[in-house]
Amino acid sequence: MSKKLIAFYSRADENYVNGLIKELEVGNTEIAAGIIQELTGADLFKIEQVNPYSKSYNECIAQAQEDQRKNARPELKRYPESIDDYDVIYLGYPKMEQGYICV
Repeated sequence: MSKKLIAFYSRADENYVNGLIKELEVGNTEIAAGIIQELTGADLFKIEQVNPYSKSYNECIAQAQEDQRKNARPELKRYPESIDDYDVIYLGYPKMEQGYICV
């Protein structure tokens, strides 16, 4: 049987949902990662920044756009020890309605 990993970045706080900005306790990508884990039995790895983006949706978008312009790679709180043992890696991340990703 193959070993699987779900690595995901998820945004809680203010999010764009069905045309409205709403406050979420758990981000949609984290919910999806949990569902995939239930279906596959994969290990979970949550990708988290040392300095997270703003909780405000619009400020987050501006920060992410700036990071994209600079080709920046925010420092992460932790990294997987190794991914060598995994045969399958699922990568999950939010897609903002305005076409920008807050990662």
